Amino acid sequence: QGIDKTGKTKIAATEAVSGANPAANAEFLITVPAGERWLLKSVSVQCVQGATQTPWPVLSIDDGTNVLWQARSGTAAQAASTTCQHSWAVGSPLTIAGATTEVRATGPLPQDMVLEAGFRILSLTTGIGANTNYGIPWAAVVKLPAA
Repeated sequence: QGIDKTGKTKIAATEAVSGANPAANAEFLITVPAGERWLLKSVSVQCVQGATQTPWPVLSIDDGTNVLWQARSGTAAQAASTTCQHSWAVGSPLTIAGATTEVRATGPLPQDMVLEAGFRILSLTTGIGANTNYGIPWAAVVKLPAA
């Protein structure tokens, strides 16, 4: 949000940003690029789970070194042999819905979390294994002026 040349308030648009598609048995990661600052609104990623593990992701925000914030997705681990959409958003409750199809798990994000260049959005997954495969993670952010 800011003021344009006419003195009117400009509303900043929410944009989608994404990370790379991780290999099986690997955590997902989104890094704020150099020269950017983001107001984080939500994060979402799909996890395809094979027959053996029961992963339970923790969304972690760090500054590249120090953990700043963490929260689980859902109220229980993802069952084996399921695909689940894990999402975290401002004001979202901690829930899980669906048994074997269209499984969705949600968790909260803090309001007004600003991420500086080099900050990372990543998973730390209890129970991750060879049959755990995250898709491409994405985040809804408002890009802010550089500090």
